[in-house]
Amino acid sequence: MKRSRSFLVVIFLLTFCLREVSVMAENAGSRGSYSRAGWAGARYTAAGMTGEVLSDDVFAIYWNPAGLSELKTKKRLTETEIREKASSGNVDEITEEDLLNFSDNTYDPFFVDVGVSYTSLDIERDAGFGGVAFNFYGGVLGAGCFLITSGNIETRDENGTLIDNKERYTGTVGYLSYAFPVNIISFGLNVKSYYEAIGEYTYYGFGADAGAIVYLLPFIRMGIMIRDGVGFLSPQKEEYSEESYDFFKPEIKVAFALLTDAGVRVALSGSRKLEQDNFDYGAGVEFDLSKNLMLSAGLNDGYFSCGFTLKLFKMDISYALNFDKIDYGYNNTISLTVFF
Repeated sequence: MKRSRSFLVVIFLLTFCLREVSVMAENAGSRGSYSRAGWAGARYTAAGMTGEVLSDDVFAIYWNPAGLSELKTKKRLTETEIREKASSGNVDEITEEDLLNFSDNTYDPFFVDVGVSYTSLDIERDAGFGGVAFNFYGGVLGAGCFLITSGNIETRDENGTLIDNKERYTGTVGYLSYAFPVNIISFGLNVKSYYEAIGEYTYYGFGADAGAIVYLLPFIRMGIMIRDGVGFLSPQKEEYSEESYDFFKPEIKVAFALLTDAGVRVALSGSRKLEQDNFDYGAGVEFDLSKNLMLSAGLNDGYFSCGFTLKLFKMDISYALNFDKIDYGYNNTISLTVFF
C-alpha cells in the first residue's frame, strides 16, 4: 500500500511541476525528423519518452545504443538472488552457468533479445519497429528497422489548388548498432540508412548516432544521446530538389534516472533540436507493482502518457497510451520483447 501511494505521489508531482512547460516544439525544420518521434517500445513511450536513460533492452537501438550494454547483466544472478534460491530450497534452479557467471566476471553467456513494437497514431498514421540484439566480442551488436507511414495526404499546386488527397508518405530507418562497456560508462554507436517517399518523390540517405550511459552513482544513471550527429537525404531524381544533399541538424538529449531498491525509477530529460529555439522536456516514473507487473507514467512537453508492462517467462509485453502533440488525439503503442 505504501509503495502504491508513493507511486501516485510521484505522478502528481511530475504533473504539477511540468504541466506548464509545453512549448509545442514539433518535429519540424530538419529532414529525417520522422525518426525522432519516439514510437519504439511502449515502456519508454509510457515513461515520458525518457528511453535515452531508461532503455535496457533491444529498443535501446532506437533510444540510445549505449543502453544495449545493460543486456549483458540480465543473465547474471546477484548474490542475494542465489542466497534466496538456496534458502528456499530451490538449489536445483541454480545452474552451473549461474555460478560461473557470479564467480567470474569474464564469463559472458550468449544471449539474444528480440523486440517488436507497433503504434497506432492519430490522424491515420502508423509506426513500427523491429530489432534484435546479441553479445558480440565483449559488447552487444544490434540491428533494427523503424517505419512510419501515413495515407490520404493532400497535394496542391503552387496556387494552392488541391491536386490529390490520396498520396501516401513513408519514412524508414535501418539501424546497425554496437555498444560496449568501459568501467562505469557504456558507449554506443548507430549507423543508419534512410528511405523517405512522398507520393512519387523518393529520397535515400545515411546517418549516425552516438550515445553514452554513465553510472554517476550506483543508483543514479545519466544518458547522453546525439541523434543524427551526421546525416543526409538525397533525392532519387535531381528535379525533386535544388540540392543534391539535404543535411540533417542534430538533436542532443541528456537524461538522468534515479534507481531505487523499492522498485521505483524516476527519469528526467531535456533535449534540443538544433534547428529550433526551444527545448523539449520529459519526465517519467516506473514502478514495479509486483515481480510480473510494472506501471509507468510520464510527461513529454506537458503531454501525459501512461502504460504497463507484463513480465511473463522470458517475455515483456508493454502497452502505452499518450496524447498526440499534433492534433491532441490519442496514440496507442504495444510492444513485445523476448530474451533468450
